[in-house]
Amino acid sequence: MRQTEIDPALIQTALQRVRKPLEDAQHLPGEIYTAPAVLAREMERIFARDWLCVGRVEEIEKPGDYIATRVLNEPILLMRAEDGTLGAFANLCRHRGVQLVEDGRGTLRGGASCPYHGWAYDLKGCLTAAPLMDRTAGFDRKSIRLLDLRLDTWEGWIFVTLNSQAAPLKEFVADFERDVGFLKMGRCRVAKTLVTTWNCNWKFVTENVCDPYHFRALHVKTLGNRIPVEQYTFDLRKQGGFGTYYEAAPQTPDGTTPMGPMPWLKDRPVGMSAFGFLAPNIVCIGRVDEVHVYTIWPEAVDRTRVMLYHLFADEHFQRPDFDEKSRIYTDFLEKVVGEDASVAPALQQAALSPNFRPGRLSWLEGGVHHQMRYAIERTFA
Repeated sequence: MRQTEIDPALIQTALQRVRKPLEDAQHLPGEIYTAPAVLAREMERIFARDWLCVGRVEEIEKPGDYIATRVLNEPILLMRAEDGTLGAFANLCRHRGVQLVEDGRGTLRGGASCPYHGWAYDLKGCLTAAPLMDRTAGFDRKSIRLLDLRLDTWEGWIFVTLNSQAAPLKEFVADFERDVGFLKMGRCRVAKTLVTTWNCNWKFVTENVCDPYHFRALHVKTLGNRIPVEQYTFDLRKQGGFGTYYEAAPQTPDGTTPMGPMPWLKDRPVGMSAFGFLAPNIVCIGRVDEVHVYTIWPEAVDRTRVMLYHLFADEHFQRPDFDEKSRIYTDFLEKVVGEDASVAPALQQAALSPNFRPGRLSWLEGGVHHQMRYAIERTFA
């Protein structure tokens, strides 16, 4: 059996369950979260076709700054050129395909060089040196460059797609912009980035962050009792996304706002809360005084890398007490994320159990229902 094959009867059962109205629907069979064949198909039909959020522009702000990361396990390299332009490339030498720059972030002096044979490339991906290639007939160094990948930006976020036929990013983010564009993330900066590994399938992560039903149980010691989940409404969007707005205390231990509102939100209620999900891999949660964004990266059928970016208004970084005040938020947020990550292995183990029987959905799982249907229909329908 090829890796991309799976029991058609199982898929039909899953489709039938999620295509029912929320009040009649059931959760998905465990195999949808544990079968390598399902993950392989999701990578092919979702992640390889859509725009994916890979970082912030201020992370590569100066010429030579770079991010080397992976998309679908493919090494990619983002670099800022001397003229200020931002480029995305396959992080593979055009000679033998050796990875040029190790995964990570930093600054390159003039460009990247292959550690194997010394081929060198400038910050725009053009080959600048190819030692001892002068005897190779017809070799034209000036015609060789790193493989370009499509890149675009929105509100300070960098997006990359491996799909040359994907619609423009502006179209892809249109609903998301309507839901959370007013937060003006382009006028914010990252105070801290938290990288965590969740020992579960990537869909459990997206479903968790779209699920207010678990707040009062799992988050009872942090924010569970301060969010009126009864207020939740789900404005469902195409491509599996959705937005919602509700009133909730700021995300600090005592529910106050030590930082104060972002300048463009100063007329909003202190309890203003906004949520936006742009499938497949970006979640935005905004308050009057800060924004935190998750990006979600499948690494294996039972392992997901979650990047959490904590943003504050650029103006607030100038305050002498910024580090002290921002730490109040980030420390609290790390506790909340830790609570979510702690249940991930239990979800994955349950999906593996022959005794697991998927239950009915709560009316509060409208976002989960929408995400489940999106994922399985994109993958198999």
